[in-house]
Amino acid sequence: MADIYITIRNQDNHALTSIDGVAFAILIRQNGNAIAQEDVELIHADANFDSLPLGQYSVTVKHHQVEPPEATYDLTIEHEDEVILLIFFYLEPERVLLRIQADVEKRL
Repeated sequence: MADIYITIRNQDNHALTSIDGVAFAILIRQNGNAIAQEDVELIHADANFDSLPLGQYSVTVKHHQVEPPEATYDLTIEHEDEVILLIFFYLEPERVLLRIQADVEKRL
């Protein structure tokens, strides 16, 4: 089973846990159905979704005080030993999504 690891960072690559005290929320969908949702952890601004089966997923980061309020990245888990790393970068002063970085690693 594979894992998806998501983290939220500002333009300087520092953890961006919340804006005005409101945490970023992460939603995982498969085949259009929500399968998991959680807020990012408030120290490292991350969330980990373990033991996911092979298939296609959509990862959505939500926060009502950023633009866009929802940013989605579609991905496919192709191998059971994959760890998919997603970093959502935001320009903190303007509260705007800069980019999404995706990497795939093999579980050790």
